[in-house]
Parts: sequence; C-alpha cells; structure tokens
Amino acid sequence: MDQTPPPNLSQQLLEHISSYWISQVIGVVARLRLADLLASGPLSSEALAPQVGAHPDGLYRLMRAGVVAGLFTQEHPSTFTLTPLGACLRSEVPGSMHDMAIMQTSPGHWLPWGDLVTAVRTGRAPVRKVLGTDLWEHYQKNPEEAAHFDRAMGSFSSFVAAEVARLHDFSPYARVADVGGSQGVLLAAVLRAHPACRGILFDLPHVIDGARAQVEAEGLGQRMELVAGSFFEPVIPTAEAYLLKHILHDWDDASSTSILRQIHRAAPPGARLLVVEMVMPDGEPSRTALIDLNMFVVADGRERTAREYEALLASTGWALERITPSPSGVSLIEACKL
Repeated sequence: MDQTPPPNLSQQLLEHISSYWISQVIGVVARLRLADLLASGPLSSEALAPQVGAHPDGLYRLMRAGVVAGLFTQEHPSTFTLTPLGACLRSEVPGSMHDMAIMQTSPGHWLPWGDLVTAVRTGRAPVRKVLGTDLWEHYQKNPEEAAHFDRAMGSFSSFVAAEVARLHDFSPYARVADVGGSQGVLLAAVLRAHPACRGILFDLPHVIDGARAQVEAEGLGQRMELVAGSFFEPVIPTAEAYLLKHILHDWDDASSTSILRQIHRAAPPGARLLVVEMVMPDGEPSRTALIDLNMFVVADGRERTAREYEALLASTGWALERITPSPSGVSLIEACKL
C-alpha cells in the first residue's frame, strides 16, 4: 500500500484539523457584535473598528476570514456585507446563535476540549484539571460567561419548545414543573399553548434571578412560580407533570439516577415525566456521537440510546411509555411514576 496519502485526502484532513480556526472566528465575530452592526447594510472594517474597539488591520483580517466562513461577503477591498448565515449571529432575535458561538469558544468549553486526550485516557472529564472546578461551579464564579450559557440554552430551547407543546397534551395537569428550566423558554411555550396550566420554574438561585425579567416580559408572572434550589436535594416542588430538558445528558449515570429519584420523591402518584433529549441511534454513528463526546469532555455527561434511557428510568421508579422524535432532532421521552 502506497504510504503517501492522496493530495485530496490530505487536504480534506487538513480542513478538519484546522476547523477550530473557524470556531474562533465565529466566536470573535459574535463577541464584537459585528452581525448587529452590519444588519442595516454594508460597512467598512475601518468604520467598524472604533465602534467595536478593534485595531483596523486586525478587524479587516478577521472579517476577511469571516468571508471564508460564510459570514460576510466582501464587496470592496475593505467593505463587508452580512450574509444570511452571518445574520444568525445577530443578538436578540429569535433563534439567535450569538450566545451559543460565545459559549462554545469561552473557557468553560474551549479549554476542556484542548485536553481531550486526558478524558480519553482516564475516562473522566478534564474540566477540573484545566478550570480548577467543575463546569457548573465555573459558571457560578464567572457570571458573564454563565449569562451567555443561559441565553444560549434559552435560544436553543426556542427551537424545540413549540414542538414539545405540540407533541404532548398538557391540559390535564394543574401544575407543570420545569426542572433545571433555565430561562423558562420551554415552560412558557407550554403555558401559552395550555392556558389552564400553571407552571413552576425550578433552577439554581443565580439562574432563577436571571430568569425573572424574561418571565415578566412574557406576561407569565402570575402563572409561573419561580423556585430556587438544586435538583440533587429534596427540595423539588410537587407537580402533576415534570419537564426535564437537556439535563440528563449533562451527567453520568450515578448523578442522573440521583436527579430522577429526587423528582420521583417529589412527584404525586401517577405523575408524568417528560424528558427532552437527543437519543443516540443504535446503528451507524451520527453527529450525535460528537455531541456525546462534547458532553463527556465538558461535564462527564453522555448521550444515551433508547434502551439506556429505559433502563435509567426503570431503576428510579419511572415506567417508559413512549419516545417520540421531533423535526428538530430531539426526542420527547414520556414516562409515568410507578
């Protein structure tokens, strides 16, 4: 076998190897809010530089690389126009990827990925090694980074919130509790679709403090109770239905078991549990495999197959009823308290 790889394969591999360059270009474009400034029309990098506090030549070179990433087009030597892809980085618009871009290129995610080899060799996330603490404590100590994380999760929730409200009939429940519900985006969608329901948003104190303004802005202050606490402690409120969106994949099996048992302890007989997660396929690996690796690296978490979710639920007193996939790629995993 020829030991010299074909040039086309070498080039393809090089593009994969250097793809982190694109990640950082997108992250800096988001931090400088260039998409917001270009939303009204083309501007030159010289005109933008003083607005964003950047060196003119440095900004020009960033934006030229942004053309390669598909974020801008270059109309004149230093004048750039926002593309539809780049417009996804605008802040304060539905479905914005602005905070997601910043979150993924900030220390909480970026530095652990730089030590992937430790995770693979030890079977444990390298977060404490590189950050000095776990991801959640890191966010408590770095509120600005935590705010980007919370908003990114809220923005991502907007993709799936309407689907969850459509896939399940919440009208029989007097109270629906969203455990670890962040900014309350999912719970708000459920309450709007089912006016007779009342909601309970449950999360850590600093998250709940940050969610109050958004809940009031949604006009749901009278229908959504905000409760602060940890889902590892016996303080979860009583409700007829519980939402658990993108929580279990943050944790290993032991921690996930603890969370499910705490909810089971708080739930009345016959209560329903609605888990929103990606479900790993049993066959050929898909992009979910990369998402699973991310959860491993940054949080010691994991994505799971349908059989793994069924076993996890059964071990904590929940009977799996059905798993319904949605167009967004997540699934609604429905279970009932035994």
